[in-house]
Amino acid sequence: MIIIHNSTILRELTKQVWLSALALTLLFFISLPSAASESASNPFLDVPDREVTQQLINNIRQSKLDYLQSEDELTRAFNSSKNQHWETLHLQAAALYAELLFRQEKYAALTSHLQHYLDYEALINHNDIYLLFLESQLKSLTRIDDPAPAQALAKKLEDQLSQQSINEKITIFRALAYYYTADDALRKTLKAALDGLELAIQNDDVASQGYFYRKIADAYSYLNDKEKAIYYAKKAVSTFEKTNDGLFTSKAYWSLGNILLENDDTSNALIYLNKALAYFKKVDMKKGLAFAQYSIANIQYLQENYETALTLAQENIELARSADINDMQLASMILLSNIYIKQGALAKAEQINDDVFLIIDKFSRSVYKAKFFSERYELKRKLNRTEDAFDAIEKELFYTNKHYDATSESNIKALQVKFEVKEKEDQIRKLEYQKNISELQAKEENQQKIIWRLSAAIAFILVLVALLLFYRQALQRKKYHRMASTDHLANCLNRRGILNAANTKLTQQNITVAIVDLDYFKKINDEYGHDIGDLVLIAFANAAKETLSKNDDFGRYGGEEWLFVLNSADETAIRNTFKQLAATYQKYCNDIEALSKNTNMTFSVGVTLGNKSNQSLDTLIKQADNVLYQAKENGRNQVVID
Repeated sequence: MIIIHNSTILRELTKQVWLSALALTLLFFISLPSAASESASNPFLDVPDREVTQQLINNIRQSKLDYLQSEDELTRAFNSSKNQHWETLHLQAAALYAELLFRQEKYAALTSHLQHYLDYEALINHNDIYLLFLESQLKSLTRIDDPAPAQALAKKLEDQLSQQSINEKITIFRALAYYYTADDALRKTLKAALDGLELAIQNDDVASQGYFYRKIADAYSYLNDKEKAIYYAKKAVSTFEKTNDGLFTSKAYWSLGNILLENDDTSNALIYLNKALAYFKKVDMKKGLAFAQYSIANIQYLQENYETALTLAQENIELARSADINDMQLASMILLSNIYIKQGALAKAEQINDDVFLIIDKFSRSVYKAKFFSERYELKRKLNRTEDAFDAIEKELFYTNKHYDATSESNIKALQVKFEVKEKEDQIRKLEYQKNISELQAKEENQQKIIWRLSAAIAFILVLVALLLFYRQALQRKKYHRMASTDHLANCLNRRGILNAANTKLTQQNITVAIVDLDYFKKINDEYGHDIGDLVLIAFANAAKETLSKNDDFGRYGGEEWLFVLNSADETAIRNTFKQLAATYQKYCNDIEALSKNTNMTFSVGVTLGNKSNQSLDTLIKQADNVLYQAKENGRNQVVID
């Protein structure tokens, strides 16, 4: 029995061993396809394949793969090519890795990376790769406060441009277009992008075409050529959608969305901005998020969804501040101030506006600063902060002129002159190798004549352009001077304007000065609201324009007070003038539907006659103000003459 039992156990063990072996064999063969598939999908699991790595790099360079979403693959290619000592392949991967760091906004790591690889002696033999590094370096240098390093590198690339192949020129034009945009040299941006686009089309470089289309669109947008801006922005979108570059496609969406927003096409703008926002959220790109969210908040503001806009603006301020994105931090603060204005919270609006004023130098462009001071002027005027309002209008003029200087035609004219002279120099060098000494001397003499004629023509053109620019700036100064002297509510002279007019007349003749105060104006504001109060002020200004002769002037002196400068010193004529003004004023006020029909609109007048010699304008105004006080003390609705 014992023998039988042991043999049975032996047979069972043998059976279990065979079954286990069979199971392991089946498991091995079943796992082979999946292992092969995994190896094919990820060539970096074991020993990296050089051809696969090269293909990955080519795909990224041709925008067949997205940088940010291919971060792991590109990082492995960078590390493995280094470990395998594939020098050329590694330099390509390192150049792409620099662009990846820039897109990831890892600027400190990018600086260290560039410092390391730009010292590589092997780069001398790989000019196309070297230029990719310089492109990343120039973009990185534009972010620092000192402009000199970026200027020097841009100048170096400009000087080397004519010596490069088509591919290398495209890389340089991409770098220069980025730098000129950051430097606010929009005409240079336009020229570099147009030149680069022509080469990219010739070379069938789709990704670079999209990049240049977007730069052209942005330049035309800042130059206020909206039709061309929309055209090129749409071209940028359609071109990038042919690639797998998610970041640049999303930037194209953002650019088109903003241009449509500036053209009041908010519904289509929102479609493209939401597309951009979705990608920026997916890759957690702080800069992209800040720009897209600001634009969407702006649309909500324009659509009067103030609470939604308020929440988005507040969130964006914190996002931009934490990511050190100055333009979006300030722009979002300005938007927040505007929302508070719409909600009637003027104190909050002023506080935010004053906070922006303290850090206004963080804005990258003069045009942004000019727009801020334009809005600051309107806010300060609403709050009767007269001195702050005047200061804002002066600063708006200053930064507007800076913007025009940066975008004027003189930049592109200077480039044309430079290129024309360079062409002549190249022609002379060719002649040195093609002709003998005697022929060269004859040619040089002829070339000198051409150059002198060309120089004279260029000098004439430059003088003409300078005169035209001077004339345009004179017109602009005259326009802004008029704006600074105008009360935009009442469409008449403001305090500065009427005082200037009075001083001018006082140097030529005696003048009569009168100060008019609208009676019980505060009661109108309190009872009917400030909008109706504004209509009353407009009514008075219109009545004064209708009543006064062409030799008389008036302006809004402050609040509901008005300063009149009259050409007459006849007391009777002056009383008749203000009597007629009172009737006309009442007539205009009767047309204001919100006012009760029995509302009696009156004013009080203090007059100092213009028959007193050797008196300053300040003295005349003080005398008129004193008798105005008497008129108000005597019961208002009367003219008191000193």
